[in-house]
Amino acid sequence: MKNEKEQDNTTPLVKQMYNGAWPDKAEVVKLNQEFFYHRGIEAYMQTLPILNTIGMQEGSEAKFGKGYNVLPVWKDRMTAKAQVPTPNADVIYSMSYLDLKKYGPLVVHAPPNVIGMFMDYWQNTITDVGAAGPDRARGGLYLLLPPDHQGHVPAGYFAFKSSTYRAHLFFRTVMKPGENSADPTDAVALAESIRVYPLNKTEKERKPMQFPNGSADRVEMMYPTDFSYWEKLKAFVDYEPVSAFTPEESGILASIGIIKGVPFNPDTAAKATLTRAVEMAPKMIYAQRIAGRADKEEMYYTDRQYFNVWAGADNDWFRSSYRDLDVRAAYFQVAYSSAPAMVMGNINLGSKYPSTFRDKDGDLLEGSNSYKLHLPVGIPAKLFWAVTIYNPQDGSMPETSQPFPSRNQWDNVETNADGSVDLYFSPTKAKGVNEKNWMQTLNGRAYMVTIRLYGTGTEFYDQTWRPDDVVKVK
Repeated sequence: MKNEKEQDNTTPLVKQMYNGAWPDKAEVVKLNQEFFYHRGIEAYMQTLPILNTIGMQEGSEAKFGKGYNVLPVWKDRMTAKAQVPTPNADVIYSMSYLDLKKYGPLVVHAPPNVIGMFMDYWQNTITDVGAAGPDRARGGLYLLLPPDHQGHVPAGYFAFKSSTYRAHLFFRTVMKPGENSADPTDAVALAESIRVYPLNKTEKERKPMQFPNGSADRVEMMYPTDFSYWEKLKAFVDYEPVSAFTPEESGILASIGIIKGVPFNPDTAAKATLTRAVEMAPKMIYAQRIAGRADKEEMYYTDRQYFNVWAGADNDWFRSSYRDLDVRAAYFQVAYSSAPAMVMGNINLGSKYPSTFRDKDGDLLEGSNSYKLHLPVGIPAKLFWAVTIYNPQDGSMPETSQPFPSRNQWDNVETNADGSVDLYFSPTKAKGVNEKNWMQTLNGRAYMVTIRLYGTGTEFYDQTWRPDDVVKVK
């Protein structure tokens, strides 16, 4: 028996850890399973930007084909048939996936006046393209280099090195006003003037560009929600250079069995735990988004419900002393592509996206209810404004009887006498509401509202123009 003096000399951790005894076998098994599960949650939150990109790539290539010369263009605008996180139904999208390991350095001719960017597969911006990029909306030749490129870099290009072998091309071209709505003709023609080709191939060796119409068919481009998440991540780790991950990120993946060049064969218990993690992590991220931040850094205004999806961080979620991984995971649950032009205060050049899933009273938006959104006169958008509704779980568009879950300034919406705009959200159109001002919602379904301001003006930054809250109406 220990005497009193020996008891007093027992360290705190020894006391806490089973009072100095061994834990039983069942406890050891339970704790190791719990640790493995938590590492799965952490790995999911760290790597969601990658799987978000892979989901888009695999969905696109399965439908439209692959290759540096294949550039799907949503020529009739994007509808709910395209399952993509927070797509924009009010511009013409062009998106492709460039393999710098397979083809080597690739040249992209960007036409004038596109709004776009190149991203690595972590969705870190390689460069903006267009007014906020080095071409300053004049267009030009961009040269994308693989991460291990050691060769000569010729003059005359906007040259950038990607941190991953694969890079994402994401361009938007702006439509013009039509007779009854936006006219995509010139925007599509501009998109079809994009050219992509390997640096060292002459004209006769280059594959002719293909521009399949992304609007023609249903296409599923979302990230995986089952165990295949880990299998796709393992394939990515094996394909990409070691430098694509920090040692800490690679260490987290190694702890769940994902190691470059090593077979990934989890046993039945480990597979069940990782499946549980990929099912639970999205719910945790969603719960954080709904609850909001304690410091309210994500709120655009002190008196309204609109939030900023970057929550006051820069486009890579860096704050003064750390990277905000929780906000980054929240972003990639519902969106893709994060560029400086979306975050910085570029007057008349950048874009802003105040969003809300609450009404004026702070209640979550319900598709069974009717709401009104008032946009005061003088909407500060030099290029165009639009309002879109999304499924808040993953940012996809709700599929209703309407062709687009959005309204924009070219839709000939009815304006008030002072030039302001009232928009309505409800499952059925209320009597007296103009069809052009109504967006259909789905009974029993949650949704969020996003206001897009392209070419954001000073009135937004000064907050002399502010959108009203969404208001529930009878």
